[in-house]
Amino acid sequence: MTIKEIYDLLGADYDGVVARMCGEARVIKFVPKFLADPTYNDLLEGFATENWELAFRAAHTMKGVCSNFGFTKLQNSSSDLCEMLRPGVYNPDGAAQLEIVKADYKAVADALAQLDA
Repeated sequence: MTIKEIYDLLGADYDGVVARMCGEARVIKFVPKFLADPTYNDLLEGFATENWELAFRAAHTMKGVCSNFGFTKLQNSSSDLCEMLRPGVYNPDGAAQLEIVKADYKAVADALAQLDA
């Protein structure tokens, strides 16, 4: 799949990311690196160890990275999680929201795996 087809599949903001990155060539160069970013693993670790500060920072970072890349659905779900963790104290709804973030992240990861080399 092309990068545009992946963004269409995800319902993501292709035009916005192309404008922010000053062209499709930069999108093609940098978007595949999204999966190498440690933020998602930090988020999972924060929840696993009940380190809510780590989980908050990871959710906040993911929200920003997804905003830059135009991954709207994952940006929104990670933003919601970030707000649940903002006080630094676990919110009981956080675990359910984490499952939504996981599903949205998997959708992005699965789509990026289909990117033409």
